[in-house]
Amino acid sequence: MLALAMTSLFLVQHTTLASGRLLDPKHRLGPGSYVGAGVDGKPVIIVRGQDFTLDLTARTLTAVHTNGQQQDSYEGIGILLDSCKNVTLKNVKVTGFRTNIVLKNCTNVHILGSEADQSRAIRMSRDGKPIDTFLNLRSVDAWRKYGAGIWLENCSQCTIEHSKASRAQNGIVLVNTNYTTLFDNECSWNGGWGIALWHAERNTIAWNHADFCNRPWAGGWGGDAAGVVLANLSYSNQIIWNSFTHGGDGFFMTDGLDGGFNKVKKTYDFSTGSNNNFVAHNDGSWSSNNAFEGTYSTSTLYYGNIAEESNYGFWLGFSDNSFLFDNEIRRNRTDGVAIGQGRSAMIFRNRINGNQSAGVHLWSEGGPAELAKPSAYNRVYENQISESKFAVQAERSQYLFVAGNTVRDAQLAPKMNSTMPPRSEVLRLSNWRHSGTARRIDSWQAKRPKTWEFYRDTSGLKGQDALTLGEFTPAPKK
Repeated sequence: MLALAMTSLFLVQHTTLASGRLLDPKHRLGPGSYVGAGVDGKPVIIVRGQDFTLDLTARTLTAVHTNGQQQDSYEGIGILLDSCKNVTLKNVKVTGFRTNIVLKNCTNVHILGSEADQSRAIRMSRDGKPIDTFLNLRSVDAWRKYGAGIWLENCSQCTIEHSKASRAQNGIVLVNTNYTTLFDNECSWNGGWGIALWHAERNTIAWNHADFCNRPWAGGWGGDAAGVVLANLSYSNQIIWNSFTHGGDGFFMTDGLDGGFNKVKKTYDFSTGSNNNFVAHNDGSWSSNNAFEGTYSTSTLYYGNIAEESNYGFWLGFSDNSFLFDNEIRRNRTDGVAIGQGRSAMIFRNRINGNQSAGVHLWSEGGPAELAKPSAYNRVYENQISESKFAVQAERSQYLFVAGNTVRDAQLAPKMNSTMPPRSEVLRLSNWRHSGTARRIDSWQAKRPKTWEFYRDTSGLKGQDALTLGEFTPAPKK
């Protein structure tokens, strides 16, 4: 049964729907362009019920903006799906609200072929001059203020597919949401995050675009904007076969406490880390800071990704048990792989070429930080490392194992290449590609949408010069 409530909604041609009118399956919203007042916290349309499909082809909902209201003042919710189960919403276009489409407490809800562009966004320039804003990754209350094109909270087993959420602060946001799939969505050109997960577990993010999610900061680009973000206890997610180039970071994974260092006890608190995630076959290149950043986390797999022409390829500070396998890490302005205060990383059979400083850099800062969280037991095996100042650079890194690497035009101290790994360990790593996890990840390649392209394969401009300042979002260079 479907229940559809309308508040503050009227047709452009002055056809008015009474406030709070309930619609059943026989009385649905007719084709046309609708407008509704964006009042903070109040949705224009509310959908409740289960077991139905709501096809809103040829329907658009736009917020009413008065007194020259700008994008940083957008309020309200366009469509709220509240406690729905087994519901499909198709082909609707919603624009101009703080959050255009919201799902709360929903199970098995599908959003298909819909557009939720141009929701709220923080201003990033005025009169052509940048306004620096550093985003708050670790406060969900801040995320609520930022808004989004599509927002899911306390949901499970949902699907967002073939939809758009661009030209805003954030594209698609998952909060306390599990077992949900984001597939073939367009979340590029946002001033914050293309796709963002907060305390979200066992979701699959596959074949999406989240390119050019960036904003000005400190005379350049960055400000913790990113194509894809995982924060605060986001566990066991699959981030696979996505394009998130040209971000402040391409991919950014972190905790909820920024390490939680206690200056008195001199200890860290990693209890809010985002752990056990699979990050595979993505492209995070041409990002202002890091193609891939994963901090304060453990047991992350980075497999088959491209990390090219960013400041760092992989920045994995304070992370443990990171497994980097078969990645392309090329021509980054500093290091290819940088891990400070990390433990038990396995860096195996990557192609690490043309990075300006080190191919792999491992270190501890010294002092209380090193005592609380040393760099230790990291392994660098059988990589191709070339055309860098250093092949492997290490400071205060304990029990470091470096062996079997092919090195060309890069310094490698003899003492770093003296310990051979156990044959059983190399055999286990070599066979990993045939594991169940690898097969499940690779199986998604067959699901690639027919017309889908990585941004790198298009004719679009590449590099930081490819984006310029807009008033509220980054804009393509013309």
